[in-house]
Amino acid sequence: MPNLVFENVYAECKDKVWALVSRYVYPHSEREDLMQEVFLAVHKALEGFRGEAELSTWVYKIAVNTSLNYVKKKNRYQWVLNMFTNFASPGHEEVEMREDLADFKPLQQLNPQQRMILILADVEDRQIGEIAELLKMPVGTVKSNLSRAREIIKKEVMKIG
Repeated sequence: MPNLVFENVYAECKDKVWALVSRYVYPHSEREDLMQEVFLAVHKALEGFRGEAELSTWVYKIAVNTSLNYVKKKNRYQWVLNMFTNFASPGHEEVEMREDLADFKPLQQLNPQQRMILILADVEDRQIGEIAELLKMPVGTVKSNLSRAREIIKKEVMKIG
């Protein structure tokens, strides 16, 4: 297998990848973000390319998987924002939906550990055991932090609504 240079791979595949990501996301800025994620994944995996498939097929597969994951993650963020907003009283329109969780004021009321656990559990859909392993803490600590974070969010959103 010849030694592949990332710049050559990018030059060969960028147009096809752009066409693909354009079908998954519509705003231009999101297309650029997704394009960057795809080629970051390609760059990380390039050493492992064994040549069992055409290079463009291999890159396309990475692009499809990265695009699907990007859309799922974006949908989870929206779902979490909707969930938090639904804690507010009906008929109160002051609760604004935010595209970026960092701007979501109730989330800012959590300490960094609670925020990380809440995002890992409710946005990234990770299991409690996996979160405990990632953060190197007992499962019980993760559970109590997650429960407390959800209570704080609920109270903060109710204040808004």
